[in-house]
Amino acid sequence: MSVRAVVVDVLLTLGVASVLLSCAGVLVMREALDRLHFTAPAATIGPVLLAAAVLVEEPLSSAGIKAVMVAVLIVVTTPVLSHATARAARIREHGRWRLLPDELKDEEAL
Repeated sequence: MSVRAVVVDVLLTLGVASVLLSCAGVLVMREALDRLHFTAPAATIGPVLLAAAVLVEEPLSSAGIKAVMVAVLIVVTTPVLSHATARAARIREHGRWRLLPDELKDEEAL
């Protein structure tokens, strides 16, 4: 087995493990905002490691360039999607996204 194959296997294993651990965290958490925090590794670490594995296997090929483009797209759009999801969860829970007066008092007390 070549060094390249070992590196690809390690990158793929780490990428898939990060996604599986993120899924386990989403399953364990009860609150929507807590679950949202566990989606970050699946949306950042996983795609980057998988794109790196493709680049090691197929350097500067069409597949390698597409893998990098997809990983960059996922990493760039994830914060926007997470923010929109958090805002929707807050609106569903409280009826609006702005702080309520009693929440503002709780924040000032800290």
